[in-house]
Amino acid sequence: MMSVAQKGRVKVEPAPSWPMIAGSYVVGDPKGCIAICTLASEDICQALAKLPQVAIVGPCKTENVGVERIVLNVVSNPNIRFLLICGAEVVGHVPGGTLKALYQNGVDPSTKRIRGAPGAIPYIEHLTLEAVERFRRQVRCVDMIGVEDVDQIRAKVEELAAQDPGAYPEPPLVTELERRRVEEAAMPVPPLTPSILPSMTVLSALIDDIRFELQLIKKSQLKTTTSVTKAWGVMTGVVLALFLGLLALIVFR
Repeated sequence: MMSVAQKGRVKVEPAPSWPMIAGSYVVGDPKGCIAICTLASEDICQALAKLPQVAIVGPCKTENVGVERIVLNVVSNPNIRFLLICGAEVVGHVPGGTLKALYQNGVDPSTKRIRGAPGAIPYIEHLTLEAVERFRRQVRCVDMIGVEDVDQIRAKVEELAAQDPGAYPEPPLVTELERRRVEEAAMPVPPLTPSILPSMTVLSALIDDIRFELQLIKKSQLKTTTSVTKAWGVMTGVVLALFLGLLALIVFR
C-alpha cells in the first residue's frame, strides 16, 4: 500500500517480514529513508535508531556475509535511499571500504568478487546480480567511516533526511537467493601445522556464515518434510564436522 508523507514524499510498505534477515540491528521507522551501518561500533546503534527518518541501524563486521545482509535488507525496503557508513572500521575484513567499493564499482559477474574491494574475501555469493545492481541504484552511500560521535552522525542524518526523494519507484525486491550448499561450509580445512588451533575469530565467522545459510533456507519456505529433514541433517553435519575438526587439532597438536 502506498502512502504520501509530509512534503509530498511518497512512502511505501516494505516487504512483508522486513527486515528480511535477522541480525544485530535495531529497527527504527520502516518508512525512514536512511539505513546506518556502524561497522565495529555496535554500542551507538540504539541511540542512532531513535533519530527521525532512520529505518534501521546495525554493525557490519565481515566483507562478505555482513555486506550481503545489508544489501538484502535495503532492496526489500524501497523507502531506504541513503546508506550512512560510520563507526570504527574492522581491521582485515574492512567491510566499510568493501561497501563503498560495492556501491561504486559493482561485482565481477564471473567471479562475484566486489571490484576494487579492500577486504580479504569480498565475494557476493548468496545474492543475485540483480539485487546488487538494485542496491546500487536505490541508495546513495555516505562515507563517515571512523566517526563514532553520535552528535556528528545526527547532524548528517538531519541533512540527509532533508534530501529524502521518497521511495524508490520499484516494488520491494525479494529474490531467490543464490546459495552455496551448506555442506561446503561444513568441509574442514586441514591445518598447515598440527600445532595451530583455529582462532576464535575464524570460528565465529564460520558459525555466523552457517547461521546465515540456515536463515536463507528458512526464507525459501521449505514446504515438504523431506526438505526440512535435509536442512536439519545438513546442520547436524556442520556441527559434527566442526567438533571433529577441533578434536583432531587438539589430539594431534
